[in-house]
Amino acid sequence: MTQGLILIVLQKITTTLGGAAVTALVSKVGEVARIILEAESIMKEIESEFEIMQAFVSQVDQYTGRNQILESWLKHIRKVACDVEDIIDEYAFLLGKMANPESALKKAFHSSKNIKTWTNLASQLKRVKERLQNLTVMKERYGIMISESGVGSSSHNITRQHYLSDASYLNDGDNDVIIGHENEARKLAQCINDDVADRTVISICGMGGSGKTTLLRSLYKRQEIIKMFDCYAWITISTNYLIEDLLSEVMTQLDDSYKHCTTDYNDLVKRIQSYLGNKRYLIILDDMWNRDCWPCFDLVFVKNECKSRIIITTRIEGVASLALDDHTVKISTLSEEESWTLFNKKAFSKLSNKTSTCPEVLVPWAEKILVKCQGLPLAIVAIGSLLSYRDMEEQEWRLFYNQLNWQLTNNRELYCWVSRVLEYSLSDLPSHLRNCFLYCALFPEDYQIRRRWIIRLWVAEGFVQDRGTETTLEEVAEDYLRELTQRSLIQVTERNEFGRPKRFQVHDLVREMILTISRKEMFAHICNHQDITDVGGLANRVSVHSGGQVYQPGPFSQNLRSFLLFDKQVPIPWINTASSNFRLLRVLCLRYSLLKDIPDAITGLFNLHYLDLSRTKVNKVQKSLARLKKLQTLHLRFAHVRELPPEITMLTNLRHLSVSNDLYGTSIPGNICSLKHLQTLRQVKANKDLARNLGYLTQLRSLGITGVIQSYNEDLWASIMKMTVLTKLDVGTSGENEALNLQKLRPPRNLEKFYLTGKLEEGVISPICDGFQKLRVLTLRWSRLQKDPLRWLSQMVNLVYLNLYCAYVGESLKFCSGWFPKLKQLHLGNLKELSSVQISNDAIANLACLELCELQNLKAVPEGLKYLKLLQRLYAQNMPGDFVEMLDGDGREFVQHITNIECV
Repeated sequence: MTQGLILIVLQKITTTLGGAAVTALVSKVGEVARIILEAESIMKEIESEFEIMQAFVSQVDQYTGRNQILESWLKHIRKVACDVEDIIDEYAFLLGKMANPESALKKAFHSSKNIKTWTNLASQLKRVKERLQNLTVMKERYGIMISESGVGSSSHNITRQHYLSDASYLNDGDNDVIIGHENEARKLAQCINDDVADRTVISICGMGGSGKTTLLRSLYKRQEIIKMFDCYAWITISTNYLIEDLLSEVMTQLDDSYKHCTTDYNDLVKRIQSYLGNKRYLIILDDMWNRDCWPCFDLVFVKNECKSRIIITTRIEGVASLALDDHTVKISTLSEEESWTLFNKKAFSKLSNKTSTCPEVLVPWAEKILVKCQGLPLAIVAIGSLLSYRDMEEQEWRLFYNQLNWQLTNNRELYCWVSRVLEYSLSDLPSHLRNCFLYCALFPEDYQIRRRWIIRLWVAEGFVQDRGTETTLEEVAEDYLRELTQRSLIQVTERNEFGRPKRFQVHDLVREMILTISRKEMFAHICNHQDITDVGGLANRVSVHSGGQVYQPGPFSQNLRSFLLFDKQVPIPWINTASSNFRLLRVLCLRYSLLKDIPDAITGLFNLHYLDLSRTKVNKVQKSLARLKKLQTLHLRFAHVRELPPEITMLTNLRHLSVSNDLYGTSIPGNICSLKHLQTLRQVKANKDLARNLGYLTQLRSLGITGVIQSYNEDLWASIMKMTVLTKLDVGTSGENEALNLQKLRPPRNLEKFYLTGKLEEGVISPICDGFQKLRVLTLRWSRLQKDPLRWLSQMVNLVYLNLYCAYVGESLKFCSGWFPKLKQLHLGNLKELSSVQISNDAIANLACLELCELQNLKAVPEGLKYLKLLQRLYAQNMPGDFVEMLDGDGREFVQHITNIECV
């Protein structure tokens, strides 16, 4: 993880030095200017040194642990990098303090005390520079270098292949019996046996330890499969391969007469091509980590029309995409029932009764152990096999469970079987993803992490690299998240209407692995005990999951960069005391805490980029919060703040401002024109000036505004039309008698989500419908439409979600053939006069979910439901008794194809 730490330092140096604000500030501070400029000069020299060191470390970091000299050297590099990060953040803190007009430091800046502060910082930089130079000399002295075979271990590839390719040995003697993955096995066999004559690529994709190789090996050993092919070969691909070695191994397996006659690349290519010729062959490329070698394999494995097959197993979705979608087998974790069966088979195979059944006294502990495994076959088999040699006593199993986290990293058998396999996924990560992945462990076990939340935290921490003015840091971070998903390191648990990950979690065993690394590298620390006295000195990032009743500041508390609080019962004095010691903090998340007032100490955290007070009882934001010039994200959603101070508009680096999430909104009395970097503004209360000035916020992606009255309409729509990158818009009126006039609205061309709350003037929506070509989500609430709106809404051809709540006062809705071709979710609620819903054949053909709520006059089940063959869920809430009875009576034939029908 050394290179990840160096990357943070390099990015901080880049963003901290040489800014126009710094130059202007230095010009005003007289004799201290020389000291500041000297410090900047030394930092630039350190930056150059770290850039070269980053390149070197990126090539040797993966060999850490197999070379003690290298490990010791990297440890010292990490220590220097941590010290540099502290100095840079201290430098930024002091500049931030100077930039505030009320700052005592600026008023007395020429005092000897403050000259001493800056002189001391410059001296620290000089010492760090000397340490870096000494480490470079030390590297040469002890011969730490890069060779073709790696650093300090020429057997790296062999060792790696041994652990990865032999994972399936854990099946013992039951090679032909696979527990779970029956559907995947059938699909794989079907792909192998289909009638496609062309050479076909098949991929099996899943996280490390999910059973990809085991599944494939079970088919590979079946004679009826092998006899179909004239020849076959199985090779395991490490991350550090020589293509000539791989080709030589292929040739050796294909032709017994070949005895490693050559290592020449061109000769090997010709030999394999010649040998395969018109043969029907099967090639297994096991554990492939990237696509770099594919052009060679694509050339070597001839494209004959003999039903030849190439099967790839991989953890990386980008590699799996070498196969067509219908020839990609995705391996998921086992169900609870499958996990229990597999665990029983392994853990109790040695019992004298041979029933492989868990003794009743051990069932509670076996269930707890399986919860930790979360359906990962490798973990279930490894832990079960290990337990099979232990006494079947409750005390023995209780002790093992309580030590399970320790066992995974310290028990040699478990480490080799489980942790090492998972660890390879982490060691293969590029440096820009490592810090982001480690950060995920700050969330509690099994926590559903929201996409937007983690992305903004990564940006605030400085983990995300700038890719140019055309791309926001948030968009880059979303790419990072996508990469982690494609590498099977995180599991998507919920997707939004677009199929984009909305929530995800980290597998428990993977989380334990990265927590171990985080503790070792002092990256992060989890507080999970009842008595916490000091969170400083343990790591640069702290997450409190439980405990924290007493806080005693330690000497290193001020070096914290992130503090996340998940314990909802921590006393307010604890929070006040703790926050007053977080001098260099960048991220402070106190959501769900008991806070009623924002601690004054927070307004002195000049390095703060992210402040989250959501779902607290905070009802006032003091004007001194404007001192946080670097603040990028301010979350006050579901807090009790009704008005922000005008000074909030001085936070010109704000990117995300989320306030009250109800119909009343939160007022911003100041001029928001200066908040030009805002991407998110929700949920603010409208006024005349705000409606007019919103047009200056051209970077807005998400806007929520409520309290709109008729006189604001024209200015509001004019402002919104200037927001060319707006993707989400939520507009609400000040009350049920106020109307929204949409005549002057020209839909933003990139709008994807539109939420309208309030009466629409003249009860129509028609003039604007044909402009929403990218719109995918539409919610209309309290619109009081007089005519069936579906004719107009059907012009929004890309809609996947439509919600009409108290939006229509007519008696019938008609879905005509061809309308809403992509709609998947439809919600109809509180349409009091609605008595008829007609659905023509081929209308809303892709609908998967239909919710009907409080439709008191809809007493008949729509006959057209029988056309919706893809409808999986029908949810009926507070529907008339006649409707409910008809579902089980005369209307049963219309809904019999729907798998999930729920009436409440």
